[in-house]
Amino acid sequence: MTRRAAIALALALGCGGGDDPIEPGGFIALTDDFRDFRAWPRRAVGEGELGEHPEGPRYVYANQAPPPAGEPYPVGTILVHAIEQTDDPMTWELFAMAKRGSGYNAAGAVGWEFFHLEFSVRGVPVIASRGLNPTVLRTYAGVGPITQGSGCNRCHAAPDAALHDSILSPLHRPGAAR
Repeated sequence: MTRRAAIALALALGCGGGDDPIEPGGFIALTDDFRDFRAWPRRAVGEGELGEHPEGPRYVYANQAPPPAGEPYPVGTILVHAIEQTDDPMTWELFAMAKRGSGYNAAGAVGWEFFHLEFSVRGVPVIASRGLNPTVLRTYAGVGPITQGSGCNRCHAAPDAALHDSILSPLHRPGAAR
């Protein structure tokens, strides 16, 4: 085997994306996908403390309306959960979930990937962390390894949530009126 062929083979075998491949029919949310979330339809979902989220007025911005009852959200759906404690977006706590599909998070909130977002100094939402348990200088009730019972999956993969495509708010569950 020539050196060039060996390098090509090594590159081909090593470029599979690690443990995070993009499978056919899947969706990988990027920072740009969150850029205009404040222009999406917004619904108030409460004010009190909710699980591991901080207290304050909570809103969900959705890039798609809920699907009919009994149907899952389509791949590419993004929901941004904003805790808007002040009128200044730079102070908001931002969490999100994107329907990635393709078997992602099979042992948890099936098909969903979770995000912690922050605003850049220019006021643009950026991904601060992502995955099954996105944390930025925060742990959720001291949960340990990334498993079905930890992080976002702790609530979004609960049996009753699984009945509603892992959506907790009745206002955004499949079948909810718009």
